[in-house]
Amino acid sequence: MGLRRLLSGGTISGGHRCISSSGALTAGDSIVGGFSSNESRVSHDFLGWLTNGGKRITTPLSQPLPGIIPEPPGLTPLAPPPTQITLLDNGVRIISEASPGPTASLGVYINSGSIYETPHNSGCSALLECLGFKSTTNRPTLRIMKEVEKFGNTIVANASREQVSYTIDCLKTGFPAALELLLDCVLNPAFEAQEVEDQKMRLAMLLGGKDIHATLMTELLTRAAYRGPYGNPLIPDLDSMTRITPDVMRSFVARHFIAPHMVLAAAGVEHGELVTLAKPMLEGLPKVAPLPEPKPEYVGGFVHLPGSYAQSNLLLSFEYPGGWRDVHGAVVMTVLNYLLGGGNSFSSGGPGKGMHSRLYTRVLNKYGFVHACASFNSTFNESGLVGIQAASDPSRVADMLNIMCSELEAVENGTNRMELERAKRSAVSVICNALESKATSAEDIGRQYLTYGHRISGRTYVEMLEAVTQDDIRRFVGRLLSSKPSLAAYGDRTETIDPYILSRRYG
Repeated sequence: MGLRRLLSGGTISGGHRCISSSGALTAGDSIVGGFSSNESRVSHDFLGWLTNGGKRITTPLSQPLPGIIPEPPGLTPLAPPPTQITLLDNGVRIISEASPGPTASLGVYINSGSIYETPHNSGCSALLECLGFKSTTNRPTLRIMKEVEKFGNTIVANASREQVSYTIDCLKTGFPAALELLLDCVLNPAFEAQEVEDQKMRLAMLLGGKDIHATLMTELLTRAAYRGPYGNPLIPDLDSMTRITPDVMRSFVARHFIAPHMVLAAAGVEHGELVTLAKPMLEGLPKVAPLPEPKPEYVGGFVHLPGSYAQSNLLLSFEYPGGWRDVHGAVVMTVLNYLLGGGNSFSSGGPGKGMHSRLYTRVLNKYGFVHACASFNSTFNESGLVGIQAASDPSRVADMLNIMCSELEAVENGTNRMELERAKRSAVSVICNALESKATSAEDIGRQYLTYGHRISGRTYVEMLEAVTQDDIRRFVGRLLSSKPSLAAYGDRTETIDPYILSRRYG
């Protein structure tokens, strides 16, 4: 009765039942034992179909149905999409790759940053990052945020010593609107007085946070290590921000956001459509000569951050001249970074945690007073800092510094083939996974064209990584240790460190 009741279920109207699989019963159907004869026949036919396997389709799932032409399978292209470039008459470069997928990433990358600042406008680059995607001459901030939310976009502004970037990630369906919004924010910032003051206050609040010392150590180390423009503050001093006004910001942008300094990079869009939409907005920039790029002057140095902290934090580095523009050196530096590896004493391990790297096996697993120890690098166009950052018990800070020096010297003395191959595999894995992201691909395009004037493909970079030898690592570290050391320290007992220990050790 259960199956019959299910099959006969429906609306009861005037003593008749309607069964959806057979249509409505007519008024002349007779009722037998509470069920119509027509309903009984339908139930019998259904049960017959259910039990009669001979009437079922017997085509295996591995074969197409008879008379059905299957859709051809989508094949993954064997080669990556080409990087296409268009140079506008005023010098702006529009570069893209049409990678597949439903999303797109767009970015404007500009040769600007703290190395171009003067004492009068010091801090403008940091405030440009804070004021990214704020009011323009065409839109208030609220409207910008509403448009970003409407399309589900992701926006990021970033400033470094050499470059400033504005990026937006979006669905391809919203790409034209996202592009127009991006270029409006870059080309037409309003720098409203209240917003400038709000962001100055916000930046001052962030710099007063209790966990800012790790960021400040890297910043102050760079200031101490370089003389001239590369020693300019990227994270501004509080007193210098008081001199920044909306007019100072406008003057800085007008001088440095110029056509030959600018690259519009995109991943996931058709190049022709990108050029058609972007050209009318970008060709209004005046055609001027590019500004000369300041050159780094490395001198080495020591800096101590005042304040008390339960652990002694050290950041030791040496220069490798050439920076990103020494492509082979940058590749070897990348492998060295994964070879040293490291982390902190609370890492749980597991795949990708670097538990087999040298600083884990030789330092963290050996010395109980070491709380963290990891490789460090900060790279610019024509120079870079490479070394080790560590935290230890305050009573053992001198021992910690000696261990950091010894580990770098040990790499110069040689590495075994297995650990080198593991480091190369880790570097290749990270790079290949990163380039799956359209945001990373667009950034790779933009920054490489600013630095090199062309793009080194991911495949070429992987081949260069795989070609690194033990002699390459040994020679690279030898060059590092022949330069002057730079050291930043923060925490209890770090004031007892004598910087001349490093000068005597490395001449």
